[in-house]
Amino acid sequence: MKPRDLVAVLNVPKAERLDLIAEGLALLAEHVSTLRDDLIHLQEAGRSRGAAVIDGLASEEAAKMLILWDVVRMGWTDIDAVRGQLRTFYSHLARGIYARLVEGRPADLAEVRGYAESLRHSLYLDGPNDVDWIFRNRVEADREESLYVDYVTSEGDSAWITPARLSDLKLSSWPSMVIDLALALHRFGCTSKEGLEIIAKEWEGVSLDDDTHWVKVEAINKSILEKLGTAGLYSNNLTQVDVRLALEQWIFPLGGVDFSPIKVTKTDLLAERERWSASQWQ
Repeated sequence: MKPRDLVAVLNVPKAERLDLIAEGLALLAEHVSTLRDDLIHLQEAGRSRGAAVIDGLASEEAAKMLILWDVVRMGWTDIDAVRGQLRTFYSHLARGIYARLVEGRPADLAEVRGYAESLRHSLYLDGPNDVDWIFRNRVEADREESLYVDYVTSEGDSAWITPARLSDLKLSSWPSMVIDLALALHRFGCTSKEGLEIIAKEWEGVSLDDDTHWVKVEAINKSILEKLGTAGLYSNNLTQVDVRLALEQWIFPLGGVDFSPIKVTKTDLLAERERWSASQWQ
């Protein structure tokens, strides 16, 4: 048995790939839905720390659904690009970036790429002047700090950190939007083979570049949802919130977006801070 081998989908005859993806999407939808129910129970019990952990897990599983839908939206023409997209399925960083990207309302694909790139840096500067302190990658930090007690050092300071800090967070922070978006698309019928065929057909031959505006994606989303309804794929418990999420938050296909980490050194950031300080005296 070889785990973490989704790339093996490419060894399956093309005519059978949507069946396989639909099977995985259905399993993910059931898992995300169950985790969401557990999350709600924890919220109702006032268990913020546990709720944050479950929300993080459910968000990553929901992001995996979006990754698979993007494989379908890409088609099979560029196998190298599809292979790269399939590999993002296993990246905590990529899944975390997916979860954040769907929360925004980007105007064009360039804006999506820019935000994704900002979330890939291993270290970055921030603070009142945007250069005051060095932080580690925010996606990885948010994930790990919700799960683990750890001892961290930062520019001369050292301290223990603990997920106990999550006990003070507002319970209304969850579920994350990516969870509800994935389940909304599931209720529209996007996890069925028939739904995937509709998605693939609508995106077939569509080219995107950095200047591609959101209205183009929105129009395709609307057409997909209408055709899903015509095909009788809607769930009986579809809601108006589902409609809004599917129309407004199912963002650009991200198959061409780079999710690999960008290595940034402390030396790089200290030099950037020095340049900023020097510019203040000019």
